[in-house]
Amino acid sequence: MPLLCFNKATDPAAPDDLRINPAAVLYVEASRPDLIGQTTIHLLGQGTSVNAVTQSLATVVSAIGSLIGATRHYLAPPPDDGASTVYLAPANISHVRPNLPASPDFWYVRFVDGSELRIVDPLPAGL
Repeated sequence: MPLLCFNKATDPAAPDDLRINPAAVLYVEASRPDLIGQTTIHLLGQGTSVNAVTQSLATVVSAIGSLIGATRHYLAPPPDDGASTVYLAPANISHVRPNLPASPDFWYVRFVDGSELRIVDPLPAGL
């Protein structure tokens, strides 16, 4: 599988690039306003490390392909700009479970590397 190349967002700016295996993507989201870069890419096995790139979210999602959009759920108050959309790679999801015993207003998405993400109910088509 060919690697995809993105421009790394660094401070100060540097001519670095990031080459990723698209099969290793867990999810992609727009970078928070307090971070550099336009898009954040979460990869298998990186834990809390993220990859911020200068390309737009639409460009990254299109390049990776086969991602499913969902609304992220926050246990704390959501960011100032409201709930964010995350684009999940279904091939790297091990299971999805509802928030029980309460009504399932959100779902836990567990990835094959053990990391988790919460998304708002209802589940998007394809999960």
